[in-house]
Amino acid sequence: MKRFVYGVMSIALVFSAYGNDAAYADSNETKQMLVVFDEELSTTEIDNTVEDAGGEVSETYNEVSIAKVEITENSLQELLDDPSVKYVEEDIIIKQSAQVEDYGIELANIPVAWSSGFTGKGVKVAVIDSGIALHSDLLVAGGVSTVDYTSSYRDDQGHGTHVAGIIAARNNSFGVKGVAYETELYSVKAFNQDGQAFLSDLIQGIDWSISNDMDIINLSAGTQDDSFAFRSVIEKAYSSGLLIVAAAGNDGAPEGLDDTVDFPARYASVIGVGAVDRFSNRASFSSTGPAVEIAAPGVRILSTYLGNEYAYLSGTSMATPFVTGELALLKQAYPQLTNKELRRVLIELTQDLGAVGRDTLFGYGLMQASSLTEAIDFEVANPVTGITLSANNLTGIPGDTKNVVAFANYKNGQVQNVTSIAKWSSANTAVASVTNGQVELKGFGSTTITVTYDGQTSVIVVNVPEPQQNTNPVVKLEVNNTSLLGKPGDIINVEASATFKDGKVQDVTNEAIWTSANTAVAVATAGSIELKGYGSTTLTVMYEDQSTMVVVNSPDPQSNLGGSKFQDVTSFYASAVEYLVQNQITSGLSETEFGITKDIIRADAAIWLAKELNLNTQTARASGFADVPDRAVGAVNALKEAGIIGGKTTTSFGAYDPLTRGEVAIILQRAYQLSANGSTSSFTDVSPRYKEAVDALVANNITNGITTTQFGVSRNITRGQLAVFIYRLSME
Repeated sequence: MKRFVYGVMSIALVFSAYGNDAAYADSNETKQMLVVFDEELSTTEIDNTVEDAGGEVSETYNEVSIAKVEITENSLQELLDDPSVKYVEEDIIIKQSAQVEDYGIELANIPVAWSSGFTGKGVKVAVIDSGIALHSDLLVAGGVSTVDYTSSYRDDQGHGTHVAGIIAARNNSFGVKGVAYETELYSVKAFNQDGQAFLSDLIQGIDWSISNDMDIINLSAGTQDDSFAFRSVIEKAYSSGLLIVAAAGNDGAPEGLDDTVDFPARYASVIGVGAVDRFSNRASFSSTGPAVEIAAPGVRILSTYLGNEYAYLSGTSMATPFVTGELALLKQAYPQLTNKELRRVLIELTQDLGAVGRDTLFGYGLMQASSLTEAIDFEVANPVTGITLSANNLTGIPGDTKNVVAFANYKNGQVQNVTSIAKWSSANTAVASVTNGQVELKGFGSTTITVTYDGQTSVIVVNVPEPQQNTNPVVKLEVNNTSLLGKPGDIINVEASATFKDGKVQDVTNEAIWTSANTAVAVATAGSIELKGYGSTTLTVMYEDQSTMVVVNSPDPQSNLGGSKFQDVTSFYASAVEYLVQNQITSGLSETEFGITKDIIRADAAIWLAKELNLNTQTARASGFADVPDRAVGAVNALKEAGIIGGKTTTSFGAYDPLTRGEVAIILQRAYQLSANGSTSSFTDVSPRYKEAVDALVANNITNGITTTQFGVSRNITRGQLAVFIYRLSME
């Protein structure tokens, strides 16, 4: 019987059981039964009891007082009447669990293609992933390893095996059934045991796929970084006749309004796949953008896994092999069609979801198989009718880089992202140069960028105006009140005036830029200062090249945390919370709630740590993260510059996401340069990624974990727990 990783399958046993009130037919037929006795009975006593009732013991067991007995139904009642007998039941036959089909199979209408005899037979699919493990439900035709630590293409991470099962788990009466279960699977191991791959390993895997005459490449992975080399080898594969299917990515925003699609799914030569759930709703994690071409099931998908087991996984990584499997069915059904023509058939079979036509959430819609017996006719002309650009006018200063996306509009209403394959040219490269939609402003002046694709053109106007020289600059900036005193809730108005070179004085209160060094104490908008909490801070007022300062004091009437200021702070947390509040690291969620049991988000954790480490949040280099709220920008900049934190991507910090205890362990180890000094913890939930950091925290008496065996690596850390960690570190 197959064993599933998360206990995903169970067997319902139907059997006859006999109790003291059992009714049964009068028969002398001998039956094989199981008799449960009192635990005190010896083997000899069991034998005697059964023989006295007219039965015969055929087997007993060492650890339980149970006997397998041959006895007639006529003799059962006598056996049941014995007070040492607890229970009698028939020795039933248990059958192996039947083969199952994941919900995605039905959702994508795959059985209709199977009923026509299409199973992917003869189609060669390269799974460029972490390899494919030995599994009784998988048949691997061959492969290659491009990683440097092993020549084996077997999976040591699990991802590739799961992907392979979705494509081609065998139709063998057990386990699961893949979309194209007779496909020839080839394992291209380019990812290591941590699920990471060098770009060179991927390029080698694609190169191998071209050389070994693969029909389809499945690449359930991606990156936010473009690469000329990566794009080149993928375009070579596509021009060689291969179909390349890639995951759109798992960076989707809740409303799906951002363009977050990964490379290579962004490339025009690649089929970018988004994910839906069993109800055809877009998965919240599924990346969105114009490069999404098709959607497929990708939430809680059951497939093969390491150790000859099965597992449920979610992601656009799971949606991608569904599309690969359907393409294998199409390739078998229409062997005469080119890869580009098969791609068109795939699109034409989709079920439209979301906005009518292609959209940024589902592409053309949900993948759908058919009987695949319909004749295919591509004689109908479908020319490009125009080029649409994401921007038609650009302006900026020399050194700026602007990204423009180009879409080809076809006669039948189809829209295709052609950014990477259109021809881009600049009329004056001294003003602006362009490569695949990336416009770099070089110098002052004006020019035009021309975009050409399939006989159609569109133009971008570029203006880089020279800065006007200021002949009457501001020489002094003053405020009418440089020191403010109040309590939380007070609003104090301050006026700012600028003195110009010619002696003119002008009120610039509304035009100046007002910033607070600690928004938990005070915030400023156009001279209106609102006191938010107890403590001290400074306000910086800037206008043109001049600045001045305002000092704000809001003294706490409580000398400590006594009384009921925070009603949720127990004695365990009291000292830590008092330390953070008195050192103006945080003032809690409100006057009465610190938020001890609430998860802390990454932005707030950054503010706490930057203040505790006394980092310079004013002069630190910009982090490049676009999702950091104003109150945390300085802290995040300083922590990144110090090498203490990183982001989730090059442009996303994940400011509003919670932090896990494992992530905090790594951050604190870096911030305080902690060492375990050779000691090691015995937690069973700590992976190699977190091991050194967790050991360091335990060795320095910062924490002992959640239990003696669990550190809680994947659990979100609460505000109270982080307060205790920081307080204990301050005592070191």
